[in-house]
Amino acid sequence: MKKLLSLALALVLVLSVMSFAAAEGAANKHGLGMVTSIGSLADATAEKPGAAQVNTTVCSVIVDADGKIVSVIWDVQQTKITFSLEGKPVDLPEVLKTKLEKGDEYGMRKVSGIGKEWFEQIAAFGEYVIGKTLEEVKAMPTFDRGDGSHNMVPDAEDLKASVTITVGDYIASLEKAIANAK
Repeated sequence: MKKLLSLALALVLVLSVMSFAAAEGAANKHGLGMVTSIGSLADATAEKPGAAQVNTTVCSVIVDADGKIVSVIWDVQQTKITFSLEGKPVDLPEVLKTKLEKGDEYGMRKVSGIGKEWFEQIAAFGEYVIGKTLEEVKAMPTFDRGDGSHNMVPDAEDLKASVTITVGDYIASLEKAIANAK
């Protein structure tokens, strides 16, 4: 089911970007890349259920003949399943929405030090990479927040006020998308 959801998300991104690519010219190439990672794991106890989270990050990119990014879209399917001490599901989500689909419902704004929701931060990161090559994006300075999960937060002056999310999977999916660009 997760693969089907990822494929459906990828198809939506491909179709939306393909129309843009056609309008932009034949020298541009479109690519799609996905990275799946374990977001978190917690053992079940008698007091509380265990949890497993899987994140699939999808990147759709258009690059020009010089390898510069013309357009980019990222989205994440973040699936969390809770389970009992016996390993049985406790709470299965009825509807799986991506982070973009959730919008304000995702809830990052209330815990963000800059007061920005995920979709605002990923849009700002997308704007930052436009006009850059993959090598330039990968050379961007980052820092480790030291909390065990935010180990690649942008440290570029242009992003400090707009992006506090860790960007490792976004860059990894961008790299795959550019490698797949045709």
